[in-house]
Amino acid sequence: MRRGGSRHWLAPLLMVFASAAAIAAEGVPELTRASLQLLAAAPAGDSAAVLYVGAAAEAPLLRDLRVQVDDRSVIRYQFSEDEARALVAGGLKRVLPLPPGEHRLRGEIVARAATGKPGATRYSASFDQTVTVAAQSYQLIFDDGGMLSAARADLQPATPAAPQHEADYLLATGRAVEAAVLLESSARDPQRLDAAYRALGLAAPAPGEAPTALVAYNQALGAGDVAALAALGSADAGAGADALALRDLANVSAGYRELSAGRGEAAMPYFRLVRSPGPYSSAAMLGLGWCYLWPSNANAAAREVSLRPNGADAIAATRRQTPFRYLQAIASGARAEDLRRALIPWAELLGRDPLDPAVQEGLLAIPYALDHFGAHEQARRYYERALATFDTAHGMLAAARREISGGQVLAALDARDADVSSGWPRLLVEQRDDALAVPLRMLVADAAVTEPLREYRQLRTLDRLLAARGEAGDTSASPGALRGRIAAASAAAAARLQSAMFGVLQKLEQQTTRYQAEAEFAMARIYDRDPHGVAQQ
Repeated sequence: MRRGGSRHWLAPLLMVFASAAAIAAEGVPELTRASLQLLAAAPAGDSAAVLYVGAAAEAPLLRDLRVQVDDRSVIRYQFSEDEARALVAGGLKRVLPLPPGEHRLRGEIVARAATGKPGATRYSASFDQTVTVAAQSYQLIFDDGGMLSAARADLQPATPAAPQHEADYLLATGRAVEAAVLLESSARDPQRLDAAYRALGLAAPAPGEAPTALVAYNQALGAGDVAALAALGSADAGAGADALALRDLANVSAGYRELSAGRGEAAMPYFRLVRSPGPYSSAAMLGLGWCYLWPSNANAAAREVSLRPNGADAIAATRRQTPFRYLQAIASGARAEDLRRALIPWAELLGRDPLDPAVQEGLLAIPYALDHFGAHEQARRYYERALATFDTAHGMLAAARREISGGQVLAALDARDADVSSGWPRLLVEQRDDALAVPLRMLVADAAVTEPLREYRQLRTLDRLLAARGEAGDTSASPGALRGRIAAASAAAAARLQSAMFGVLQKLEQQTTRYQAEAEFAMARIYDRDPHGVAQQ
């Protein structure tokens, strides 16, 4: 059994600090402005006419698009959830350039109802139409047809506002660099351009501007204002995945505020509003289980509920405040029923990300409940399962350290951001549970990583756009010279990002070790159990 945390992360961390100090690079804002000025002019050979795809208001979420121009190869694109929501909100995605002349456009659009459930209703619409292209762009708009007609994909001339709607799509899907280039070159709109500049760190909020949802959330959280958190949790989340995640976070925070005050029944509705799957579903499942054991103030005095107890003493103090003050108390009657209800959401945590603190807490909450059922042998097996999971988590952290030091993590990040065949690779970094995404997702969720990650991705995106401009026929020395300056800044940004990631790994190591120590203590208590037991609570 593994005990304690590893310390071999110190060597690569010191190397990161040394490399960062050795690099003297320009600031990210200055390089971003210089790149935008150069990219604002359309590359040579770029077609004036393009094909856009969009969706009617309140249409199902687009999932898959297939387009064929004449007898050329079929182009396929898979939409991520935030992209699909951006289209329903009025955005347009550029699919491909349309050369002048007469062309046959055919293909299919597949969509699914926006329920988030695996069995959501599937819609499909085919199109086959001949168009004559001069300078006029076209837009393909999907509509489910309502209750009286079938789904359809309408191919029609694009409106003059299509570039602005494309900028909306880019901004909603976190592609502020591309949005700024578009708005500077052909779709100039002061309000949209200002939003792109703010996302790129080039502009501050205007005086008197209404606070963003994130600012409002931080204000409500700092003030402990449950009503304000509840309002954010029930508000229209908008098109993007970030807005949906913030809504879930507001509901989780409101739920834990109520739970920490001993009002479990009041906390339940907030936890039940959180999407599953989603970035905060595990925290919601954990909180919902505790709600059944702390239903009201009659059962618990006001207390703090923490997903990350700060040290062994804090863990012990938290456990002493749990509904069963005595370790060997056996529940009966209504209390036993409360335990059964708590186990239902907690069981959902099994098999989830072992680095998530809510999952780690849940691995201990389940045997805790079983112990108070009197199912001591089952509790022992679940504690053993928790210890095995914590060993797995330590292994994942060690592997993540090696991958960060060796450059594999940043290489995977670059490859996913550069993949234009699907909208999912970018979201795989933050939201999915595939093998590469788990360590990345845990790292990018930490506030210490957010800003260096934004800077690194921004510089890498600028470099890709400048490289594409060179391939499109720009023979001037400007793109190459600017790319050299960006390369130096990217190296410095990578060093800052790696340093922040190592700091997060250290916190995750300490957190995992604390939960592992509690599981080991619990196993020791089981083996040292009083054979006579104690009175029921």
